[in-house]
Amino acid sequence: MGPGGIGQGMSEAGKQSLVRKIREEIRKKGRMTFARFMEIALYNPSDGYYTVSGDRIGLGGDYYTSPDVHPIFGRLLAKQMIEMETMLPRKKPFTILEMGAGKGLLCRDILIALKYSSSENTARFRYVVIERSAAMVAKQKELLASSGLEKSVTWFSNLDEAAADGPLFGCVLSNELVDAFPVHRVIGTKEGLDEIYLDLDGDRFVDSAGPASTPELAGYFDELKIRLSEGLRAEVNLEAGRWIREVGMAMDRGFVITIDYGHPASELFAPHRKSGSLLCYYRHTVNEDPYARIGEQDITSHVDFTRLALAGAGSGLVVTGFTNQLNFLMGLGIAQETERLDPESPEMFSVKRLLARESMGGVFKVLIQHKGISPPPLSGLAFRPYFKDVLTV
Repeated sequence: MGPGGIGQGMSEAGKQSLVRKIREEIRKKGRMTFARFMEIALYNPSDGYYTVSGDRIGLGGDYYTSPDVHPIFGRLLAKQMIEMETMLPRKKPFTILEMGAGKGLLCRDILIALKYSSSENTARFRYVVIERSAAMVAKQKELLASSGLEKSVTWFSNLDEAAADGPLFGCVLSNELVDAFPVHRVIGTKEGLDEIYLDLDGDRFVDSAGPASTPELAGYFDELKIRLSEGLRAEVNLEAGRWIREVGMAMDRGFVITIDYGHPASELFAPHRKSGSLLCYYRHTVNEDPYARIGEQDITSHVDFTRLALAGAGSGLVVTGFTNQLNFLMGLGIAQETERLDPESPEMFSVKRLLARESMGGVFKVLIQHKGISPPPLSGLAFRPYFKDVLTV
């Protein structure tokens, strides 16, 4: 174990190409931040978890998302988009910009719902997907082609490309995107905090604590007015703040819908959360060892929604409301949409999974922000278990 080590040697199974790359970089440059490790494991161009072809989401993959469970999720989001579109001046088409579209299920379900809602929606809406993985783009195009929708979507690899023709006008949508951004790992100390790095002991990966790699980490908690309890581990998603600021800067008028699992900062970094929220998903099982299957398992952490609210405010995004998935879908009329279903049918069982308070319905949160318009009354925010002040400091 290297100097400042805080953990035992970690397993290092997975793609050996990535294991070798990580070892070589540590030997050349010294111990690496966990954010750098996560970037390599998930997004390495040739071998990263998200960048290579393979089943990641759904029955044959490692985890489910709400669009996998039932298409009603997309249909109700389309309903929310239609309502949002009526609140903006119709000077140009309302752009739905989905960031990180997974297999393309949500995109497909929204487009189908828009199509059947009104024949005018083809001219009133345009759909854009931002996807950095060529393998995922191929899967999305294949899925949409099976429904005759591949020509209804435009793809870009980043936000700058999507906004090249002018500021965004419409809604930026993400579902389970932010939780997969690379995070720094920190631990509370008497003096403030240390960062947890990945180091080597021979060929073994070990955790090693030391001074923070960037003052942004201490600044993060200073802005939140939070001091970590001594010994408490936490994840810091600096990328999330940069992302939401970029979204706000790229937008003229419209909305941002962020759906993900997470909490307000006061709860996410509470003293009882001693071990942080880092989780790994592999074949529908959950573990807490990010070094177990490098490049072969998903690595995530819970989203700090307070950070998204504060960072977004710096680029003109105002919090419209904050709720959980259960209340969001109830506000959009999921009860009415499903009242004809047999309560004991498999389809109704799937719908109930979306609403279950102890899992998807309660764990997933929905943050909506707006820019360039007066505070709008949205159906998805009709029921609010949280007040806006949970996102302030």
